[in-house]
Amino acid sequence: MSRNIIPILCIAFLTITGQAVKGQNIELLDSAAIHYSNNDFEEAIKIYEQIIENGYESSELYFNLGNAYYKSNKVPYAILNYERAKNLNSNDEDIEFNLNLANTHTVDKIEVIPQFFLSSWWDKLVQMLSTNQWAMISMMTFVIGLIAFVIFFMSRLTLIRQFSFWFGILFLVSSIFAFSFSRKQYLLSENEPDAIILTPSVVVKSSPSEGGTDLFLIHEGLKVTVTDKLGEWREIKLSDGNEGWIKELDMTII
Repeated sequence: MSRNIIPILCIAFLTITGQAVKGQNIELLDSAAIHYSNNDFEEAIKIYEQIIENGYESSELYFNLGNAYYKSNKVPYAILNYERAKNLNSNDEDIEFNLNLANTHTVDKIEVIPQFFLSSWWDKLVQMLSTNQWAMISMMTFVIGLIAFVIFFMSRLTLIRQFSFWFGILFLVSSIFAFSFSRKQYLLSENEPDAIILTPSVVVKSSPSEGGTDLFLIHEGLKVTVTDKLGEWREIKLSDGNEGWIKELDMTII
C-alpha cells in the first residue's frame, strides 16, 4: 500500500502546481489588460511576454501582444505576433484585419507570384486545420471506413452491403486526403518555416558569407520563408520568388 503513496503524491503535486501556474497566468492576463486599457503598452508587453515564457500560448494571447506592440509603434513585432496568432487560429477575421493593417506600415511591398486558382484553393484547404487536427480526422475516418467494411463482409442484405461498401470507400479516401494534408502541414512547418525580418534594413547576399554579392535590400516587418541554413546564415525566399542569404539574427521564426 505504501508503494502507491509516491505516485499519488506526485500526481497531486503536479495537479496543484498546474492549477497554481494557471491561476498565476490568469492574474497576469488581468494585469496586462489593465495596463493596456491605461495605455501603458510597454508594461502590458512585458507581462504578455512573461506569460509566454511560462509556457502558455493561445491565439488570443499573441493577438493581444501584437496589439500592444502595434500601439507602441513596434510594427515588426506586432506583425510577428499577429502571424503567430494566425497560425493558431487561421480563420479569425480580427487577426487577419490587424495583420493586414500592420503590413501597410512596412517599407517593402512585394508582389506575390500569381497562383493558379486550383492551387490557391488547395493550399487554403490544407491550411484550414493544423497538423494534429488533420491527423485526428485521418484516424477517425480510417476507423469509420474499417467499420463500414466489416459491416459489408458480415451483412447478408444486398442494400446494406452496397451502402457500407461505398461508405467505406468514401471514408478511406477521406482518411488518405486528411493524412496527406497533415503531412504537408508538418513538412511546411518543419522544413520551410516562415520568419519576420526584425532588423531595420538587411542586405540579402548571393551566398552565406559577408563576401557574397549584394542582391537586394529588405526591411523590417517583411515576411520571408526560410529554405536552407548554413551556420549563422539562412537562405530566404520572398513571395515574388527572389532568394538569397541573410544572418539568422536579422529575423525571428514565426
